[in-house]
Amino acid sequence: MTLATDELVPAGRWVTPLGSPLRFDAQFFVVRAPADWEPDPDPSEVDGAYWATPDEALAELAAGNEVMAPPTIEMLQRLDGHGNVAAILASLRNVEWQTQGEVLRARLSPQVAVVLAPNPGLMTGPGTNTYVVGSGPTIVIDPAVADDAFLESVLEIAGRVAAIAITHRHSDHTGGVAALVERTGAPVRAFGDDLVDGIEVRPVAEGDEISAGGAALRALHTPGHASDHVSYELVGAKSLFAGDNILGEGTAVIAPPDGNMRDYLFSLYRLRGLDLERIYTGHFKSLDGGTAVIDEYLAHRAERRRSVLEALDNPQTVDEVVANVYTDTPEQLHVIARFQVEAMLELLQEEGLVETAGEFWRRSDFDGQT
Repeated sequence: MTLATDELVPAGRWVTPLGSPLRFDAQFFVVRAPADWEPDPDPSEVDGAYWATPDEALAELAAGNEVMAPPTIEMLQRLDGHGNVAAILASLRNVEWQTQGEVLRARLSPQVAVVLAPNPGLMTGPGTNTYVVGSGPTIVIDPAVADDAFLESVLEIAGRVAAIAITHRHSDHTGGVAALVERTGAPVRAFGDDLVDGIEVRPVAEGDEISAGGAALRALHTPGHASDHVSYELVGAKSLFAGDNILGEGTAVIAPPDGNMRDYLFSLYRLRGLDLERIYTGHFKSLDGGTAVIDEYLAHRAERRRSVLEALDNPQTVDEVVANVYTDTPEQLHVIARFQVEAMLELLQEEGLVETAGEFWRRSDFDGQT
């Protein structure tokens, strides 16, 4: 069999960012399928296959009947709106159009849309998720950057903005606040009264609700990743906007002194009690099965805790603990892993299980023998 690779039209490439537990370099192609062709997928690779137009597939996504990764959503959005196969192929062959690119956005449910901020990086993955909640007027959560194309895309979905809700004051979640306030005049809601992107806020307290367009967000103070971190429960929907407490891939970074492992674990246990079905994450894809997701997070932290304690059977520096515990992590990411180890050591020290001896850490019951 000879594959007609000359008929494949490149349609995009997604590379999983550094720091993800699993990494992929996925290239997408579009090709005209022969008439009456039916796919016969390998059942060990694919659960099922069916024909759908792009608008039908996106409608299923919007209705909450399908869960899709960002690359799939982007490809469907690229295909949508073309009248036929020839128009699609002609559009994708337009190299200038590909280079200019478009802001990735998608409707995830009748009440929730997401716009991916163009700020990819080591700490942000493919970018920060900015959410638009409700309809006429709306609530915008975490406008991440002041990029004009990005903000125009947010406003095209949002229409009249009633409020801007902030999960926490890290710059990758707040970089577009001032620019969005200038365009909309909407109030900024955040935990505490510190400025956000130079803008005064109307503070939210535990249990406060922000309502607009048939949707209501209930604020839950969930410190750990940041001391001012708030998660927003979508009232009546068993859904949560988790900010950076829960990510679509990997785990949240807890970086002292503002990050605190004890607070973070308490926040996870609290969120677990909400019986969530969907979690809208600060980065990467949204997640279904909220309780199971949080259980995995808690199990991961418990395993790291055990590994750190085992590493301290002999006194070690923080960097030595990182090297011994994070053997599954590329060395260039150990600078991030160091934050996690420092946060875990702080927790273990509070519990009386470890202590410092100069630059070395050791178990409190260390007897001096090796």
